[in-house]
Amino acid sequence: MNILIREFLSQDKPVLISLMEDFNEYIQSIDDKNRTNYKPNASEYFTDKMIRLSKEKKGIILVASNQDKIVGFISGYIDEQDEDEKMETISAIPGVIGELFVLEEYRGHSIGKQLLNKMEEYLNSKGCTIIRFAVFSPNTSALKFYEHLGYSQRVIYVMKELK
Repeated sequence: MNILIREFLSQDKPVLISLMEDFNEYIQSIDDKNRTNYKPNASEYFTDKMIRLSKEKKGIILVASNQDKIVGFISGYIDEQDEDEKMETISAIPGVIGELFVLEEYRGHSIGKQLLNKMEEYLNSKGCTIIRFAVFSPNTSALKFYEHLGYSQRVIYVMKELK
């Protein structure tokens, strides 16, 4: 398998929307509380949001392709610490991973690792001193993947449904 990691191009958008739909379906399928309910245009909405954030916040979207077939993507951007963070943590320039997804049949071939490594290089080159992002807690395979690559859990949100 010969994987090429490259920058997202505008003509990639339809494929990115399709991959986002696969990503949304996956997240919905692992929701043990059955609270995830993506709306019909969610894939387009989240793809547009990813593109907008990468433009507005000096970010980038990278795609992984195998013989011209896009099989995964990652988005990231540069953020700022909010006032609460400035009051309670050491100074940092945060890079944020928006999304990372690889088609199921291509997982286990280090594509996610390649995408994440390229994003780390990009954010580091832009002066980021930390990388942070949210992971859906039922996505235990993603949590193990990130921990294997040196990431650690920092803030955990809890939820309880009220009747």
